[in-house]
Amino acid sequence: MIEVPATSAFVLSFANQNVYRGAAARAFLNSIDLSAAEPVIAQFKEIHEEITVEILNRKHGVEKCCRKYLDENPTAQVIHLGGGLDPLSIDLAEGYPKAHFFDVDMANMSLKEEINRKIGGPDIPFLTANLADIPSLTEVLSNAGWNSDAPTLLVSEGISYYIPKEVYRRTLASLQTSGGCLIFEYSIPDHLLVGVPKAEIVFDFFERFTGFLNMPIQMQRYEDAEVRDLAADMNGEVVDILTQHQLEFSRLGRNEMREDPRMGAIRVALIQFH
Repeated sequence: MIEVPATSAFVLSFANQNVYRGAAARAFLNSIDLSAAEPVIAQFKEIHEEITVEILNRKHGVEKCCRKYLDENPTAQVIHLGGGLDPLSIDLAEGYPKAHFFDVDMANMSLKEEINRKIGGPDIPFLTANLADIPSLTEVLSNAGWNSDAPTLLVSEGISYYIPKEVYRRTLASLQTSGGCLIFEYSIPDHLLVGVPKAEIVFDFFERFTGFLNMPIQMQRYEDAEVRDLAADMNGEVVDILTQHQLEFSRLGRNEMREDPRMGAIRVALIQFH
């Protein structure tokens, strides 16, 4: 098995067999050693259940939105932004062989390519680029075959927290295409949090996790109105915003931990471009 870095292993510990059910994604997950995550998980023992629920719900929502778009646009391009070693693109590429996938992040792409090659996974370019450096990012994507004039599904999961809003808005706008779509996952501000997880739990998690990443950053949080403004600025509109309450019900067929519709920190927005 291939051992992966501790923080990557921690994130992948949530991307289990209940999330990705395709043969390639399962083979990917079965081929890696996540034991390095154990010390990190231990640091979050008291809030791990709450964080797990939030992330499982968000991952379900992101994948559901991806499949909704690809069911209607099976030959579209898909850019997975900042996904690290998460096998979402591998899982989707197996199910939508006519789509064109581009997996791009700042690190671990060579390792991801190595693992995918060893398991005989789908043919996907795994690209290394700084998401904030637009000229370099678009050049890397174009060299890999991305067509900026063709419909593109942009997948933004687990990344909106770390990039300053204006910088990320410009990045997303540079990749926006007519007929395309953006799946935008984000965390809401403290004053909107109701029930569990409370603001201190969310803040504590991100503060400690970014400490593990050695990334001295200011966490970015979005109100729904900001997401709608983001969509409008990109010549698009919000089709839906899925709350944790809705996501949990969709995932389980019932609400166990997000009984109040206002509960939960993480939401998933589906934005359609004109």
